[in-house]
Amino acid sequence: MAIEPTLISAIDCGDLERSVDAWLDGEFEERERAEVDAHLAACPRCRTMAEGRARQRAALRAKLREAMGPEAQAGRAPAALRARVEQGLARSRRPLWRRALSPIPIATLTACAAGVAVVLLTHAPDDGLLEEAINKHHRGLPLEVTAASIGEGSIPAWFVGKLDFNPAPPQFKGRGVRLVGARLSHLREWPAAYIRYELPRGQAGLFIVDDPQRRFREVGREVRDGENVVRLVNARGYNVAVWRHDEIVYSLVSDLDENDLFQLVRTAQAGAGR
Repeated sequence: MAIEPTLISAIDCGDLERSVDAWLDGEFEERERAEVDAHLAACPRCRTMAEGRARQRAALRAKLREAMGPEAQAGRAPAALRARVEQGLARSRRPLWRRALSPIPIATLTACAAGVAVVLLTHAPDDGLLEEAINKHHRGLPLEVTAASIGEGSIPAWFVGKLDFNPAPPQFKGRGVRLVGARLSHLREWPAAYIRYELPRGQAGLFIVDDPQRRFREVGREVRDGENVVRLVNARGYNVAVWRHDEIVYSLVSDLDENDLFQLVRTAQAGAGR
């Protein structure tokens, strides 16, 4: 993939240091890898840091292989356990249609059927998009544009033409809240706008998606302020506020406590005249 000139400033040293393990694990998408490659080509300090981290990981893997090798019986799993693991791995590599048609004990089939019924009743429509938002924010992926480079007021215009909808970022009025920058993102296969904010304590990441099919499940605790409805969820150490405006869904992943998060969202909703 050719490196675009705009990618040169899309990541800084702090962003790369926070996400270097995800990059080494191959978790970055093609454009994100290009951003890292561009930064490493221009930054000897980060290049040295990334190479050192890669060497540390390689050394750790080598030590683990040595500890778990055939000559290290103290670190070797029992033969029966190893056989079960190998059988499980072999099964996971078989085509889906063969796994589906494999013989299943009646008791297991009954339990599975009950489990599927519970899943269908409690997890439809899909609520995985919220978990995806938390994971994406937690990774701290590099921004494509910063408020310092183009001005905070120009961030909404930056998204124009890059998405099939107008993300219309809300205006948070909380004290000490500062817009840092933005990037294009995805929640699974659905395009999303991502905007990062600096808070008095930590950071917040706002994902904006177009959701006419209502793929976001209404999970969490519902809190009302007049006609405004916000749902609050706690997961993986983050508090998340989710609210909807027509077909657009906003998911704000934050380090704030639940009450402060709700009050922050109220300022945006009031400013939008909702």
